Amino acid sequence: MRILEATSIEGQSGKSYPIKIYPADMRFNDFIAGIYILYAGNKALFAGHSENVDFVLQKSEAATKLADKGLSSIGLIRMGSPVKRQSILDDLQAELSAELTEI
Repeated sequence: MRILEATSIEGQSGKSYPIKIYPADMRFNDFIAGIYILYAGNKALFAGHSENVDFVLQKSEAATKLADKGLSSIGLIRMGSPVKRQSILDDLQAELSAELTEI
């Protein structure tokens, strides 16, 4: 997988989560579970979580729908537990909500 950057993102709680940034056209291996954030530059456009990130991104055509908004990269926080993924996403969405786009 082509990683552009490995960094961290801070939630409303103040906790930092490690995140890897990939190109917008990245295809992930099957059954990689985690939280995904779609970015245009440094602006978060959409965030979600799944047991199979690639399947969700391809099925929902999220990348295609956001291409006109300048989609440039995908952030991924790998996490197997759905309960933990939702907890982290809730923490992050409080910080990202002003930026997120409906798709």
